[in-house]
Amino acid sequence: MVKILICDDDQTFAQSMFKRILSLPAYSSKSMKLSCLTDIAEMSADTIAQYDILFLDIDLGKESGIDLARKMRKMNPEAVLIFVTNFSEYAPEGYEVDAFRYLAKSELEKKLPTYFEDALAMCRTRQRKVEILCEGESVPIPVQSLAWIESQGREQYLHLVGGCREQLITRLTMAQLEDLLVPHGFLRIHKSYLVNMAYLQSFQSTSAVLTIGQTLPVGARSYRDNKQKFVRWQAQQLW
Repeated sequence: MVKILICDDDQTFAQSMFKRILSLPAYSSKSMKLSCLTDIAEMSADTIAQYDILFLDIDLGKESGIDLARKMRKMNPEAVLIFVTNFSEYAPEGYEVDAFRYLAKSELEKKLPTYFEDALAMCRTRQRKVEILCEGESVPIPVQSLAWIESQGREQYLHLVGGCREQLITRLTMAQLEDLLVPHGFLRIHKSYLVNMAYLQSFQSTSAVLTIGQTLPVGARSYRDNKQKFVRWQAQQLW
């Protein structure tokens, strides 16, 4: 069941969007559940983190939608986040919280059908798993829960978010892991570090900061090429 949430303090707009989504050909009541929140007091990070697809208003009064999204991301890095806005400009902070799309309220009728289909496709993608041999056991790992990998000698440490296990150890080489994970949005930022770009908050010449607060070193030789890869990946997430 795909859980979808509209989070907007404008009750009239939220109800209009709710009805439009229900009428979309891509929507299925058998496999999807659509909910709506219009009371700001109920819009906690704990609440919205329970959903797979979020349509989140940027302007929520005292707390912006971006601030709320930052808190939510710490609990649910896999949610497909679409910011809904009255403005035509894109907020740069959206990259920090892995915003999938920006939907202008004035273009709801025109763009909602495509954005909804794209969000469903991305939701399915983010639910993909990779099989990695860890300490003699083949472990299925949700791609989006794997934040980064750190090499320590012959062992590689897999750092996970949002699951029952925070760390796994494998003896696969970094080269093998890179081949496996690059198609899923991972970047080798250093000879000893492989990072899921969905968690990259900032990427500088000497260090990378993750959305979960971790700071990792960046290899100087590959920085320029990796920076270009990261920028291209960011653009693909918004379009």
